[in-house]
Amino acid sequence: MSSLDITNYTAPAIKNSPAEKWSVISALFTLFYFFSLYANWVEYSSAFKVFAFVVYAAYMAVYFYAFSVSGKDAVVPVATLLAIAVVGTCFYSGSYILYGYAVFFAGYYFKRNHAIAFLALTVACLLIAATLLDLWHLYFMGPALLLTVGLFLFGRLSLQEAFNDYVKIEQGQKIEQLAAIAERERIARDMHDLLGHSLSSLALKSELADKLIAKQKIEQAQEEIRQVAELSRATLSEIRAAITGLKLEGLAGVVDTLSQQLKQQGFDVKQTVELPALSAKVESALIFLCKSWVTNILQHSSANTVALTLQAEGESIVLSIQDDGKVTNITPGNGISGMRARVKELAGEMTLDFYHGVKVSITLPLLTQGEV
Repeated sequence: MSSLDITNYTAPAIKNSPAEKWSVISALFTLFYFFSLYANWVEYSSAFKVFAFVVYAAYMAVYFYAFSVSGKDAVVPVATLLAIAVVGTCFYSGSYILYGYAVFFAGYYFKRNHAIAFLALTVACLLIAATLLDLWHLYFMGPALLLTVGLFLFGRLSLQEAFNDYVKIEQGQKIEQLAAIAERERIARDMHDLLGHSLSSLALKSELADKLIAKQKIEQAQEEIRQVAELSRATLSEIRAAITGLKLEGLAGVVDTLSQQLKQQGFDVKQTVELPALSAKVESALIFLCKSWVTNILQHSSANTVALTLQAEGESIVLSIQDDGKVTNITPGNGISGMRARVKELAGEMTLDFYHGVKVSITLPLLTQGEV
């Protein structure tokens, strides 16, 4: 059976639980035990009064001890409470009030069938006591039965409340586990996007430096090598940021950096960026979507111009990157598959077309699910 099944659930000790406060408050009503004694004070002997107080004190000691037990450890104190109530009834009719508190603990600590059996046993003890001690009158049986059944139900409701809290904690832990898995997948995609873009740039610059050296253009080659070193350091910083979930640049800064890299490789770049307020999750996704597609352009495109547009349309943010390269078809690899997965995760849309060059269009909601 499921671990989130109340039939398998062992209630925690009442102490430090939500039921503790109400258990302490309800204990005040045990003082009605003394009502008959007080009303007929002169009719009872001193020895009887002492005995009544001893019974009550013993009962309350076990009562509060039962706060700190749970599971099978609750059987002895609960049975003891019932035994004290039965013994007290043999001498003093006011002991009827003690039966109900025993079944409260039974209702809270015991499994359903055992709790019902204990309730039946308690009612049987009441009926036997009423028969043997001639207590078949409204002032004994009425309050005794009502209190017993009422406190039993209160015990079951307290158990249900404790179980509901347990379920919330369990579900919260499962959600945290799923979130951790999703975060690991996100980091894996981020690493692919980030390293794919950065390593491609490093390879291109290294190849360019090699060609420049071959042509004896030493100063230009040194500049390319210097940029390789800078890009390597920047990549290392971005990897650290991605692992910790931090971003060293905002989306606008990333777009500017990508545009500069495209220009350095000879592309004519037209950039239009009009950004509304974005959640961290949407901004992070857009950063890596931009990097991933620019990586594709740097690796595969024969285009001369690239137009990059980012702007809000209603309740969505639209990213469009278009180049004038001639392509009739694109075979999706890990990069494009990762982009589609990222867009799907945020309930967005992604389209590709090849009518006038290559164009990727991505639409994401400004607010992701669960945000307000």
